[in-house]
Amino acid sequence: MNPRVQPRNSSYKEIELLKREAHQLKETITALRSALEEAGAEQEAAVARVMAEVNQDIGQLKGTITALREELEQLRMEGERYVEEALATGHAEFRHLQNTIRALRNELELRKILYQEALQTVERACRDEVGHLKQTISTLREQLEASYAQKS
Repeated sequence: MNPRVQPRNSSYKEIELLKREAHQLKETITALRSALEEAGAEQEAAVARVMAEVNQDIGQLKGTITALREELEQLRMEGERYVEEALATGHAEFRHLQNTIRALRNELELRKILYQEALQTVERACRDEVGHLKQTISTLREQLEASYAQKS
């Protein structure tokens, strides 16, 4: 072989080798770019999944908060209604007791009046009877004295 051809061949081989190496590097770069893009896409998808889960959790928490607020409001309204009913019942019972007391006082007053009238009637009857008995005693004494006077 020709010594001149040999360096050319060796140069061509080196060039070929460099071309192949450059081609492999380009393929590696392309593969790495693809892998990087895939990793970025996977990362974006993972972030999107996490964000979706977080948003879903937030939605559930908001729903829970709303439900708890509604339940709390309902309990507050039931408590107010219970208090109002208790107050109304207490007022009604108070009025009933006042009316009962008033009626009992009236009945007591009426019984006092009737007792006083009955007592006065009994006292009058007793006075009349005592008066009648005194008159009977006086009449009997007079008759007895008259009978003694006739005998003597």
